[in-house]
Amino acid sequence: MDLLTHIFIPLIVVKSMKKKITIYHLFLIALFAILPDFDVFLGIHRGLFHSLFFILPLTFLLLILDKKLNYLPKFLVLALAFHLLLDFLSGGIPFLYPFINLSVGIEFPLVIKFTSFPYLEEYLPKIVFNTPSPVYGKSFDLISKFGIASMLLFFILNWKEYGNKLKNLFKKLRA
Repeated sequence: MDLLTHIFIPLIVVKSMKKKITIYHLFLIALFAILPDFDVFLGIHRGLFHSLFFILPLTFLLLILDKKLNYLPKFLVLALAFHLLLDFLSGGIPFLYPFINLSVGIEFPLVIKFTSFPYLEEYLPKIVFNTPSPVYGKSFDLISKFGIASMLLFFILNWKEYGNKLKNLFKKLRA
């Protein structure tokens, strides 16, 4: 999954909960939404930071902090959960990495075969297994059509709130 999708899907969900969210909170939520992908800096795509050995202790720590920080830690956990869900649906997650070097996920193929009578060749979800792989020499999409669509949806849904803030910011910059 691309960077924008990982950022904006959790932001759309969080903003739909009608809580008072500051720009600072949105930034933190966005950072936690992409945190699992920082494992590429360790050399493995979908490696340690996608593993339960990283995610569960971080989740417990955030939930312990929840009483002191009000609702924010729950939103950070939600951002992490959405990241894992999106990756689970787009290639798999190595739940037990580094002890078991296997990713598990679900794909939803929809393949139409055009013959004299078009028909669906593949339409049932299937479980996929992959191996986390080294990142060296590989390239990854940072932006996709779905990522741009989710970003635009976020800004359209929140235009009134953030549009006025941007307008005021530009007025201050002109003055």
